Amino acid sequence: MKKALYLLIVSFLTLTVQSQDIKKEWTRNYDESKIPAYTLPDPLLCENGHVVTSAEEWEKYRRPELLDIVKTYMYGHAPVLEHPLEYKVEIVDANFQGKYTKKNITLYLTDKNEAGPLTHAELVIPNNAKGPVPLFMIFGWGFMNQMYPSDLFLEHGYGVAILNTFEAAPDRKESFTDGLISAYYNDKQVYRRPNEWGSLAAWAWEASRLMDYFQNDAQVDAKKVAVLGISRLGKAALWAAAQDRRFAVVFPVNSGCGGGALSRRMIGETVWSMNNEFPHWTCDNFQQFSLREQYMPFDQHSVIALCAPRPIYLATAVEDTWGDPKGEFLAGKGAEPVYALYGLAGIGCEDQPTVDNAMDKGYIAYHVRSGGHGAMPYDWNQFIKFADRFLK
Repeated sequence: MKKALYLLIVSFLTLTVQSQDIKKEWTRNYDESKIPAYTLPDPLLCENGHVVTSAEEWEKYRRPELLDIVKTYMYGHAPVLEHPLEYKVEIVDANFQGKYTKKNITLYLTDKNEAGPLTHAELVIPNNAKGPVPLFMIFGWGFMNQMYPSDLFLEHGYGVAILNTFEAAPDRKESFTDGLISAYYNDKQVYRRPNEWGSLAAWAWEASRLMDYFQNDAQVDAKKVAVLGISRLGKAALWAAAQDRRFAVVFPVNSGCGGGALSRRMIGETVWSMNNEFPHWTCDNFQQFSLREQYMPFDQHSVIALCAPRPIYLATAVEDTWGDPKGEFLAGKGAEPVYALYGLAGIGCEDQPTVDNAMDKGYIAYHVRSGGHGAMPYDWNQFIKFADRFLK
Protein backbone atom coordinates (compact mmCIF):
# COMPACT_ATOMS: atom_id res chain seq x y z
CA MET A 1 0.00 0.00 0.00
CA LYS A 2 2.82 2.41 0.90
CA LYS A 3 4.64 1.50 -2.30
CA ALA A 4 1.53 2.15 -4.39
CA LEU A 5 1.02 5.49 -2.67
CA TYR A 6 4.67 6.38 -3.25
CA LEU A 7 4.42 5.56 -6.95
CA LEU A 8 1.24 7.63 -7.23
CA ILE A 9 2.95 10.64 -5.62
CA VAL A 10 6.01 10.25 -7.86
CA SER A 11 3.82 10.02 -10.94
CA PHE A 12 1.91 13.13 -9.91
CA LEU A 13 5.10 15.09 -9.28
CA THR A 14 6.56 13.91 -12.60
CA LEU A 15 3.51 15.06 -14.53
CA THR A 16 3.56 18.38 -12.67
CA VAL A 17 7.21 18.95 -13.52
CA GLN A 18 6.64 17.96 -17.14
CA SER A 19 3.73 20.37 -17.35
CA GLN A 20 5.86 23.15 -15.88
CA ASP A 21 8.68 22.30 -18.29
CA ILE A 22 6.34 22.58 -21.26
CA LYS A 23 5.05 25.95 -20.11
CA LYS A 24 8.58 27.13 -19.46
CA GLU A 25 10.00 25.73 -22.68
CA TRP A 26 7.54 27.16 -25.17
CA THR A 27 7.88 30.82 -25.98
CA ARG A 28 6.99 32.58 -29.18
CA ASN A 29 9.94 32.34 -31.52
CA TYR A 30 10.52 34.42 -34.63
CA ASP A 31 14.27 33.81 -34.86
CA GLU A 32 15.35 31.54 -37.73
CA SER A 33 18.55 30.67 -35.85
CA LYS A 34 16.50 29.04 -33.09
CA ILE A 35 14.61 26.67 -35.37
CA PRO A 36 15.46 23.08 -34.36
CA ALA A 37 17.11 20.70 -36.79
CA TYR A 38 14.47 18.53 -38.44
CA THR A 39 13.93 16.02 -41.21
CA LEU A 40 10.70 16.02 -43.16
CA PRO A 41 8.93 12.69 -43.63
CA ASP A 42 9.19 11.54 -47.22
CA PRO A 43 5.68 11.79 -48.71
CA LEU A 44 6.59 9.00 -51.16
CA LEU A 45 7.64 6.51 -48.46
CA CYS A 46 4.93 3.97 -47.65
CA GLU A 47 4.49 2.54 -44.18
CA ASN A 48 5.84 -0.81 -45.41
CA GLY A 49 9.07 0.84 -46.57
CA HIS A 50 8.25 0.95 -50.27
CA VAL A 51 9.00 4.22 -52.07
CA VAL A 52 6.44 4.98 -54.76
CA THR A 53 7.91 5.96 -58.12
CA SER A 54 4.84 6.62 -60.26
CA ALA A 55 1.56 8.47 -60.14
CA GLU A 56 -0.21 5.11 -60.36
CA GLU A 57 1.51 3.82 -57.23
CA TRP A 58 0.81 7.10 -55.43
CA GLU A 59 -2.88 6.87 -56.29
CA LYS A 60 -3.23 3.20 -55.41
CA TYR A 61 -1.05 2.86 -52.32
CA ARG A 62 0.50 5.92 -50.76
CA ARG A 63 -2.18 8.58 -51.15
CA PRO A 64 -4.96 6.59 -49.41
CA GLU A 65 -2.52 5.57 -46.67
CA LEU A 66 -1.26 9.11 -46.09
CA LEU A 67 -4.77 10.56 -46.15
CA ASP A 68 -5.83 8.14 -43.42
CA ILE A 69 -2.78 8.99 -41.31
CA VAL A 70 -3.42 12.71 -41.51
CA LYS A 71 -7.08 12.20 -40.63
CA THR A 72 -6.26 9.94 -37.68
CA TYR A 73 -3.60 12.13 -36.10
CA MET A 74 -4.59 15.69 -36.99
CA TYR A 75 -7.85 16.77 -38.60
CA GLY A 76 -9.96 13.79 -37.54
CA HIS A 77 -12.27 11.44 -39.41
CA ALA A 78 -15.54 12.96 -40.61
CA PRO A 79 -18.79 11.10 -41.35
CA VAL A 80 -19.08 9.32 -44.68
CA LEU A 81 -22.48 9.91 -46.22
CA GLU A 82 -24.48 7.06 -47.68
CA HIS A 83 -26.49 9.40 -49.90
CA PRO A 84 -26.59 13.14 -50.75
CA LEU A 85 -28.28 15.49 -48.32
CA GLU A 86 -31.10 17.87 -49.17
CA TYR A 87 -30.74 21.58 -49.93
CA LYS A 88 -33.03 24.50 -50.72
CA VAL A 89 -32.45 27.24 -53.31
CA GLU A 90 -33.97 30.71 -53.17
CA ILE A 91 -33.43 33.23 -55.98
CA VAL A 92 -33.04 36.51 -54.12
CA ASP A 93 -32.53 38.71 -57.17
CA ALA A 94 -32.45 37.57 -60.81
CA ASN A 95 -31.12 40.96 -61.93
CA PHE A 96 -28.75 41.91 -59.11
CA GLN A 97 -26.85 45.11 -60.02
CA GLY A 98 -28.45 44.72 -63.45
CA LYS A 99 -26.18 41.84 -64.48
CA TYR A 100 -26.09 39.02 -61.91
CA THR A 101 -28.32 36.39 -60.35
CA LYS A 102 -28.09 36.12 -56.57
CA LYS A 103 -29.22 32.94 -54.83
CA ASN A 104 -29.36 31.82 -51.21
CA ILE A 105 -28.52 28.15 -50.71
CA THR A 106 -29.63 26.38 -47.54
CA LEU A 107 -27.60 23.23 -46.89
CA TYR A 108 -29.21 20.67 -44.63
CA LEU A 109 -26.40 18.77 -42.96
CA THR A 110 -28.34 15.76 -41.68
CA ASP A 111 -31.43 13.88 -42.79
CA LYS A 112 -33.44 15.91 -40.26
CA ASN A 113 -33.37 18.92 -42.62
CA GLU A 114 -34.76 22.00 -40.80
CA ALA A 115 -34.71 20.13 -37.48
CA GLY A 116 -30.99 19.47 -37.72
CA PRO A 117 -27.88 21.62 -38.20
CA LEU A 118 -27.81 23.66 -41.38
CA THR A 119 -25.80 26.37 -42.99
CA HIS A 120 -26.23 28.89 -45.78
CA ALA A 121 -24.25 30.11 -48.76
CA GLU A 122 -24.73 33.12 -50.96
CA LEU A 123 -24.17 32.43 -54.66
CA VAL A 124 -23.81 35.13 -57.32
CA ILE A 125 -23.59 34.25 -61.03
CA PRO A 126 -23.01 36.54 -64.06
CA ASN A 127 -26.10 36.64 -66.27
CA ASN A 128 -24.14 37.21 -69.49
CA ALA A 129 -22.38 33.84 -69.28
CA LYS A 130 -22.77 31.69 -72.37
CA GLY A 131 -22.72 28.49 -70.33
CA PRO A 132 -21.90 27.15 -66.87
CA VAL A 133 -19.36 29.41 -65.14
CA PRO A 134 -16.19 28.60 -63.19
CA LEU A 135 -16.53 29.63 -59.59
CA PHE A 136 -14.69 30.71 -56.45
CA MET A 137 -16.05 29.06 -53.31
CA ILE A 138 -14.94 31.15 -50.33
CA PHE A 139 -15.04 30.23 -46.66
CA GLY A 140 -16.75 33.22 -45.04
CA TRP A 141 -17.99 34.39 -41.68
CA GLY A 142 -19.72 37.53 -40.45
CA PHE A 143 -18.07 40.85 -41.23
CA MET A 144 -15.27 39.14 -43.19
CA ASN A 145 -17.70 38.54 -46.04
CA GLN A 146 -17.49 42.26 -46.85
CA MET A 147 -13.75 42.09 -47.52
CA TYR A 148 -14.02 39.62 -50.37
CA PRO A 149 -13.89 41.36 -53.79
CA SER A 150 -16.88 39.58 -55.26
CA ASP A 151 -17.29 42.24 -57.95
CA LEU A 152 -13.71 41.66 -59.13
CA PHE A 153 -14.28 37.93 -59.51
CA LEU A 154 -17.62 38.49 -61.23
CA GLU A 155 -16.13 40.99 -63.68
CA HIS A 156 -13.61 38.33 -64.71
CA GLY A 157 -16.36 35.85 -65.50
CA TYR A 158 -16.37 33.85 -62.26
CA GLY A 159 -19.26 33.02 -60.02
CA VAL A 160 -18.80 33.59 -56.29
CA ALA A 161 -20.17 31.46 -53.47
CA ILE A 162 -19.56 32.53 -49.87
CA LEU A 163 -20.18 29.84 -47.28
CA ASN A 164 -21.41 30.88 -43.82
CA THR A 165 -18.81 28.61 -42.26
CA PHE A 166 -19.39 28.95 -38.52
CA GLU A 167 -23.18 28.70 -38.63
CA ALA A 168 -23.31 24.93 -38.20
CA ALA A 169 -19.89 24.40 -36.62
CA PRO A 170 -18.97 27.12 -34.09
CA ASP A 171 -15.38 28.29 -33.70
CA ARG A 172 -15.46 27.99 -29.91
CA LYS A 173 -13.52 25.47 -27.86
CA GLU A 174 -16.22 25.53 -25.16
CA SER A 175 -19.05 24.60 -27.52
CA PHE A 176 -17.56 23.59 -30.87
CA THR A 177 -19.47 20.31 -30.88
CA ASP A 178 -22.81 22.15 -30.77
CA GLY A 179 -24.49 21.61 -34.09
CA LEU A 180 -22.79 19.60 -36.81
CA ILE A 181 -20.26 17.49 -34.90
CA SER A 182 -22.58 16.29 -32.12
CA ALA A 183 -25.32 15.65 -34.69
CA TYR A 184 -23.30 12.65 -35.84
CA TYR A 185 -22.71 11.12 -32.41
CA ASN A 186 -24.10 7.62 -32.00
CA ASP A 187 -26.91 6.96 -29.51
CA LYS A 188 -24.63 6.55 -26.48
CA GLN A 189 -21.92 9.03 -27.40
CA VAL A 190 -21.40 12.19 -25.36
CA TYR A 191 -18.11 13.42 -26.83
CA ARG A 192 -16.04 12.85 -29.95
CA ARG A 193 -13.55 9.98 -30.03
CA PRO A 194 -9.83 10.87 -30.15
CA ASN A 195 -9.64 10.34 -33.92
CA GLU A 196 -12.91 12.09 -34.80
CA TRP A 197 -13.22 15.42 -36.56
CA GLY A 198 -12.50 18.84 -35.16
CA SER A 199 -13.70 22.19 -36.45
CA LEU A 200 -11.31 22.40 -39.41
CA ALA A 201 -12.63 19.09 -40.71
CA ALA A 202 -16.22 20.16 -40.02
CA TRP A 203 -15.77 23.36 -42.02
CA ALA A 204 -14.16 21.40 -44.85
CA TRP A 205 -17.08 18.94 -44.72
CA GLU A 206 -19.55 21.82 -45.11
CA ALA A 207 -17.64 22.95 -48.21
CA SER A 208 -18.03 19.46 -49.67
CA ARG A 209 -21.77 19.63 -49.08
CA LEU A 210 -21.88 22.90 -51.01
CA MET A 211 -19.92 21.15 -53.74
CA ASP A 212 -22.62 18.46 -53.75
CA TYR A 213 -25.11 21.20 -54.57
CA PHE A 214 -22.95 22.55 -57.40
CA GLN A 215 -23.21 19.20 -59.19
CA ASN A 216 -26.87 20.03 -59.80
CA ASP A 217 -26.74 23.77 -60.58
CA ALA A 218 -26.79 24.22 -64.37
CA GLN A 219 -25.27 27.70 -64.03
CA VAL A 220 -22.11 26.40 -62.31
CA ASP A 221 -19.32 24.42 -63.96
CA ALA A 222 -18.80 21.98 -61.10
CA LYS A 223 -15.52 20.78 -62.61
CA LYS A 224 -14.07 24.28 -62.33
CA VAL A 225 -14.58 25.27 -58.69
CA ALA A 226 -11.73 26.87 -56.75
CA VAL A 227 -11.82 26.85 -52.95
CA LEU A 228 -10.35 29.74 -50.95
CA GLY A 229 -9.98 30.60 -47.29
CA ILE A 230 -7.98 33.06 -45.20
CA SER A 231 -6.20 32.36 -41.90
CA ARG A 232 -7.94 29.55 -39.98
CA LEU A 233 -10.29 29.20 -42.92
CA GLY A 234 -7.24 28.85 -45.16
CA LYS A 235 -6.40 25.79 -43.08
CA ALA A 236 -9.92 24.49 -43.72
CA ALA A 237 -9.70 25.25 -47.45
CA LEU A 238 -6.48 23.26 -47.74
CA TRP A 239 -7.99 20.29 -45.90
CA ALA A 240 -11.18 20.48 -48.00
CA ALA A 241 -9.15 20.17 -51.21
CA ALA A 242 -6.85 17.49 -49.78
CA GLN A 243 -9.86 15.23 -49.19
CA ASP A 244 -12.34 16.26 -51.88
CA ARG A 245 -10.79 16.02 -55.32
CA ARG A 246 -13.72 17.76 -56.94
CA PHE A 247 -12.13 21.09 -56.00
CA ALA A 248 -10.11 22.08 -59.06
CA VAL A 249 -7.81 24.70 -57.49
CA VAL A 250 -7.07 25.62 -53.86
CA PHE A 251 -6.02 28.95 -52.36
CA PRO A 252 -4.98 28.66 -48.68
CA VAL A 253 -4.22 32.28 -47.75
CA ASN A 254 -1.97 33.08 -44.76
CA SER A 255 -2.93 29.67 -43.38
CA GLY A 256 0.13 29.09 -41.16
CA CYS A 257 0.45 26.15 -38.77
CA GLY A 258 -2.16 23.51 -39.49
CA GLY A 259 -2.41 24.96 -42.99
CA GLY A 260 0.40 25.54 -45.45
CA ALA A 261 3.34 26.04 -43.03
CA LEU A 262 5.64 23.31 -41.74
CA SER A 263 5.03 22.38 -38.10
CA ARG A 264 8.57 21.15 -37.48
CA ARG A 265 10.01 24.66 -37.79
CA MET A 266 8.31 25.63 -34.50
CA ILE A 267 8.33 29.32 -35.39
CA GLY A 268 5.42 31.74 -35.04
CA GLU A 269 2.23 29.73 -34.61
CA THR A 270 3.07 26.21 -33.46
CA VAL A 271 1.38 22.92 -32.70
CA TRP A 272 1.62 23.78 -29.00
CA SER A 273 -0.14 27.12 -29.45
CA MET A 274 -2.82 25.57 -31.66
CA ASN A 275 -3.48 22.78 -29.19
CA ASN A 276 -3.69 25.15 -26.23
CA GLU A 277 -5.58 28.05 -27.76
CA PHE A 278 -7.69 26.19 -30.32
CA PRO A 279 -7.85 22.52 -29.30
CA HIS A 280 -11.17 22.19 -31.10
CA TRP A 281 -9.62 22.78 -34.52
CA THR A 282 -8.12 19.30 -34.71
CA CYS A 283 -8.83 15.86 -33.29
CA ASP A 284 -7.70 14.98 -29.77
CA ASN A 285 -4.96 12.71 -31.15
CA PHE A 286 -3.13 15.84 -32.30
CA GLN A 287 -2.51 16.87 -28.69
CA GLN A 288 0.35 14.38 -28.39
CA PHE A 289 2.49 16.41 -30.80
CA SER A 290 2.74 19.59 -28.72
CA LEU A 291 6.50 20.28 -28.54
CA ARG A 292 6.94 16.84 -30.12
CA GLU A 293 6.58 17.78 -33.76
CA GLN A 294 9.48 15.55 -34.73
CA TYR A 295 7.29 12.52 -33.95
CA MET A 296 4.52 13.51 -36.34
CA PRO A 297 4.33 10.87 -39.13
CA PHE A 298 3.67 13.70 -41.61
CA ASP A 299 3.97 17.46 -41.89
CA GLN A 300 2.03 20.06 -43.82
CA HIS A 301 3.92 19.35 -47.05
CA SER A 302 2.09 16.00 -46.89
CA VAL A 303 -1.29 17.76 -46.86
CA ILE A 304 -0.26 19.92 -49.82
CA ALA A 305 0.87 16.75 -51.61
CA LEU A 306 -2.59 15.23 -51.13
CA CYS A 307 -3.91 17.99 -53.42
CA ALA A 308 -1.78 16.75 -56.35
CA PRO A 309 -2.11 16.94 -59.29
CA ARG A 310 -4.43 19.91 -58.83
CA PRO A 311 -2.95 23.42 -58.70
CA ILE A 312 -2.45 25.13 -55.35
CA TYR A 313 -1.50 28.71 -54.52
CA LEU A 314 0.26 29.30 -51.18
CA ALA A 315 -0.17 33.01 -50.39
CA THR A 316 1.71 34.59 -47.49
CA ALA A 317 2.70 38.07 -46.24
CA VAL A 318 6.09 39.31 -45.07
CA GLU A 319 4.75 40.84 -41.83
CA ASP A 320 2.68 37.76 -40.97
CA THR A 321 5.49 36.21 -38.96
CA TRP A 322 2.95 34.27 -36.87
CA GLY A 323 2.01 32.41 -40.06
CA ASP A 324 5.64 31.61 -41.02
CA PRO A 325 5.87 32.66 -44.70
CA LYS A 326 9.14 30.77 -45.18
CA GLY A 327 7.58 27.64 -43.68
CA GLU A 328 4.87 27.75 -46.34
CA PHE A 329 7.48 28.07 -49.07
CA LEU A 330 9.37 25.05 -47.69
CA ALA A 331 6.15 23.06 -47.37
CA GLY A 332 5.40 23.75 -51.02
CA LYS A 333 8.90 22.60 -51.92
CA GLY A 334 8.39 19.47 -49.82
CA ALA A 335 5.31 18.55 -51.88
CA GLU A 336 7.08 18.91 -55.23
CA PRO A 337 8.19 15.24 -55.48
CA VAL A 338 4.54 14.17 -55.56
CA TYR A 339 3.64 16.69 -58.27
CA ALA A 340 6.70 15.48 -60.18
CA LEU A 341 5.12 12.01 -60.36
CA TYR A 342 2.52 13.58 -62.65
CA GLY A 343 5.18 15.42 -64.64
CA LEU A 344 4.12 18.76 -63.13
CA ALA A 345 6.39 21.62 -62.10
CA GLY A 346 6.34 23.01 -58.58
CA ILE A 347 7.23 26.47 -57.33
CA GLY A 348 10.07 26.95 -59.78
CA CYS A 349 12.83 28.28 -57.51
CA GLU A 350 15.08 26.86 -54.79
CA ASP A 351 15.19 29.89 -52.50
CA GLN A 352 12.26 31.79 -51.05
CA PRO A 353 11.36 34.52 -53.56
CA THR A 354 11.59 38.19 -52.74
CA VAL A 355 8.59 40.17 -51.56
CA ASP A 356 5.87 40.81 -54.16
CA ASN A 357 7.49 38.42 -56.63
CA ALA A 358 4.91 35.73 -57.38
CA MET A 359 6.17 32.32 -58.47
CA ASP A 360 3.08 31.14 -60.32
CA LYS A 361 4.20 29.32 -63.46
CA GLY A 362 4.01 25.82 -61.98
CA TYR A 363 1.26 23.83 -60.30
CA ILE A 364 2.40 24.93 -56.83
CA ALA A 365 2.37 28.74 -56.75
CA TYR A 366 3.77 30.88 -53.95
CA HIS A 367 4.19 34.51 -53.05
CA VAL A 368 5.10 36.58 -50.02
CA ARG A 369 3.57 40.01 -50.44
CA SER A 370 4.09 43.29 -48.64
CA GLY A 371 2.00 43.89 -45.54
CA GLY A 372 0.47 41.71 -42.87
CA HIS A 373 -2.09 39.02 -42.19
CA GLY A 374 -5.19 38.85 -44.38
CA ALA A 375 -5.67 39.49 -48.09
CA MET A 376 -4.90 42.55 -50.20
CA PRO A 377 -5.50 43.61 -53.83
CA TYR A 378 -2.15 42.08 -54.77
CA ASP A 379 -3.41 38.68 -53.59
CA TRP A 380 -6.72 38.88 -55.43
CA ASN A 381 -5.12 39.88 -58.72
CA GLN A 382 -2.61 37.04 -58.51
CA PHE A 383 -5.36 34.55 -57.69
CA ILE A 384 -7.44 35.54 -60.70
CA LYS A 385 -4.43 35.28 -63.01
CA PHE A 386 -3.60 31.83 -61.60
CA ALA A 387 -7.20 30.63 -61.81
CA ASP A 388 -7.46 31.80 -65.41
CA ARG A 389 -4.72 29.32 -66.35
CA PHE A 390 -6.71 26.35 -65.12
CA LEU A 391 -10.38 27.32 -65.07
CA LYS A 392 -10.83 29.30 -68.26
